[in-house]
Amino acid sequence: MRKTNIFKLLSFLFLMITMVSCYDDKGNYEYQKLDEVTIDVSGMATSYSILRYDILTLKPKVIYKGTEVNPENPQFKELSFSWEMYPAQINRDILERHNLANTVHLDQEITANELVWEVLFTVTNTNTGVKTFAKFPVAVTPALAEGWMVLYEKDGNTDVGLITNNEISKTATNERVYYDLYANANGAPIPGKPGSLIYSLANLTGAHALYIQSANDAVRVDPATFRSMATFNDKMFWTPPAIKAPEFVTTTIARKEFLMNNNQLHVVDYTIIAPGDRAFNDALAGSYGKLAPWMATATSAAFDAILYDQTNKRFVKVVSRGAEIIPIATTQAATAAFDVKNVGLELIDSDLGFSNFEHMLMKDDSGNYFLLTANFIGGETATIGRGKYNMSSCPEIANVNAIAAGAYGEVFYYSSSNNLYQFKYTPGTTEKLWTPPAGETITTISLQKYYNQNRATGVIYDPKNFCKILYIATYNESTKTGSVYQMGVNETNGAIITGTEKRYTGFGKIKAMAWKPFIVR
Repeated sequence: MRKTNIFKLLSFLFLMITMVSCYDDKGNYEYQKLDEVTIDVSGMATSYSILRYDILTLKPKVIYKGTEVNPENPQFKELSFSWEMYPAQINRDILERHNLANTVHLDQEITANELVWEVLFTVTNTNTGVKTFAKFPVAVTPALAEGWMVLYEKDGNTDVGLITNNEISKTATNERVYYDLYANANGAPIPGKPGSLIYSLANLTGAHALYIQSANDAVRVDPATFRSMATFNDKMFWTPPAIKAPEFVTTTIARKEFLMNNNQLHVVDYTIIAPGDRAFNDALAGSYGKLAPWMATATSAAFDAILYDQTNKRFVKVVSRGAEIIPIATTQAATAAFDVKNVGLELIDSDLGFSNFEHMLMKDDSGNYFLLTANFIGGETATIGRGKYNMSSCPEIANVNAIAAGAYGEVFYYSSSNNLYQFKYTPGTTEKLWTPPAGETITTISLQKYYNQNRATGVIYDPKNFCKILYIATYNESTKTGSVYQMGVNETNGAIITGTEKRYTGFGKIKAMAWKPFIVR
């Protein structure tokens, strides 16, 4: 045979063998049609923008086997659903991923930081492993501009809540309560029990900071997000102290920030450093005893700081741009209400009040209590001590746990666990104003004020209702729940205004409260 015919014959035989093999093999495979899932987003927006801590609601339609899946009670058990959120490409240097829900529709509070995010919806057929996706761009914008901060303990750690309403905020009219702001922004609360917090305006470049101090740490956070910018051992100090024992953090109208650690004072002075530098220097020198975790709120330009030496029972000072803590030098006149160089009392608590005087609750070794008023804003004069009033006969004064002083009159509140009182110091009378509900005890009190003390109407860095709103924090031991009672007060006589009380609950055990100003960037 010709080679051509042989080739044709072999090709024909090979083709027949192949066809027979395929035919015989056909029965060895079980073919099934994959049921297709369709996510219909035609009625939805292409992108979303919400305030942080608002609810994000997304309602796509899921079509399976020609039927819309019931979002309330999905009828196909083989389908699973998931919602995830991760930074958009523009924020690709941020490595975060959040699991939001496992439902057909999303209706979830968004606590993640202010970024542009991608929200991914995935439908998985668990029988086949086939996944179907839909993606939604979501911009989370700042919501934490202005409000009343609540510092509390939960499970031995520290976190912060925020209350916003029309009595606090100049920009918000809706009432809202935010919880666990630090943990939400940083993945975990601050270790240790709560100590102090303050929003600082010391850096006038606009890079303001919010300081939070616990027994185990001190942190500086971005006021808009509560994301950590510095911790005790990372960026808080130029050189972190060898002993980590934070006691108090504050700031002053003189554009300086202070952190007391292990009975030593560290300073950031924004009047002498370049903008943007934000770290505490080494501790100030000086010969003194145990310092109270306190500092005078407002002082003259002659002082960087006024502190109280509990051991030697006297006030001490840091002069302007001084490098050490030293005694007050000026001899006090006989007409002064008391001698700031030799007070002889233990400082219990203090608050700036009427006439810009510090209003200080003190006691002696015999258990007698006194209200002392001092004028530190007038400088180092011979009559710093302005008033001394005996409070020893005031009800429950031995159980006092907090005080608050008003700015527009002789308004001075104190609290025990059981009651709120007002001490009227000129006539020397005391009135019980408020008692917490059964099962709750008072933990602290505060008036709506701010350290900046600029009381011009409409100034954004002043509270909306300066000294006109009183806050009382309570704790229910059985439920482990803290609450804040907000009530209007007469700023000149201290009386509670009937019908103004509001209650906000869901916090831990509250240690301190403070106003958070409106943020301008």
